[in-house]
Amino acid sequence: MKKKTEVCRAAAAMLTAVMLLALCFCPARVIGAAAAFSDDPDAIEAAADSVFMLEVYSSSNRCIATGSGFIAFREGLLVTNYHVMEDGAYIVAVGDDGDRYTVSGVCVADKKLDIAILHFDRSPAARILELDTSDNIKRSQTVVAIGSPAGLKNTVSIGNISAFYAEEGKNWIQFTAPISSGSSGGALFGDDGKVIGVTTATYASAQNINMAVRASDVEALYRKWDGKTVTAMNRVTGQKTAASVYGGGNTGGNTGGQTSGKVYVTSSGTKYHSNPDCSKMKNPVTIDLMDAIRKGYQPCGKCYR
Repeated sequence: MKKKTEVCRAAAAMLTAVMLLALCFCPARVIGAAAAFSDDPDAIEAAADSVFMLEVYSSSNRCIATGSGFIAFREGLLVTNYHVMEDGAYIVAVGDDGDRYTVSGVCVADKKLDIAILHFDRSPAARILELDTSDNIKRSQTVVAIGSPAGLKNTVSIGNISAFYAEEGKNWIQFTAPISSGSSGGALFGDDGKVIGVTTATYASAQNINMAVRASDVEALYRKWDGKTVTAMNRVTGQKTAASVYGGGNTGGNTGGQTSGKVYVTSSGTKYHSNPDCSKMKNPVTIDLMDAIRKGYQPCGKCYR
């Protein structure tokens, strides 16, 4: 009986040793560890609330381009690419929930860096995205892009960092998360949920070679702003104001004149018109152009050819 007991004890000791050895070689699962951003749909959904599809309008109130942008630094500021706003008189930013906001002010912009920090006329109730400006990023790291390719609002794509290089004064992040025309100005997130870059360009003649301007360059440009001066977008881009089409306008703050004007709508219609007799409208109502845009009306194709 004694010998049997000793054998059992020896076996138990051996089993304990094997278990301890296995623990030495098996990575322990960290209880309560946060999920990576790319694996967390709820975190991505929350971030998308701070990313906007941008409709760029000419001085004749025609939508001439679409792009993307996101809220950063402080309430009311929108980061995008310079080339997104370059030919426009003002921008309409469409939120993930469909709400529409006008953007007609420029805080600071740099054409060479292809960065613009704009000012909402009315600030959305969305959180400010945090930027990772440490440049402590490496090839093969997972990234998530959120933008509006081809006008498809807040499309999410996942890939990895391919390379880094500088070209014509820009510090590029090359990545594989798919983007297309309209993604310009969108947010490129690292796997900690911070913005590491602004999605800017894609090589149409190559497979999945995409570029982003580094967040550190965006922050450096932001620090050049005095924190208060806002210039009307049309003055920066050299476009006429939309207000001049109607022969009027409102002066507001430091923006040097916000976009305004009167248009005609009907309660059952989906378009706004410059001509009250257009399309044989019944009982047209006169409202401010910006109110029409915020309410989701689209420009009439006949009035704004």
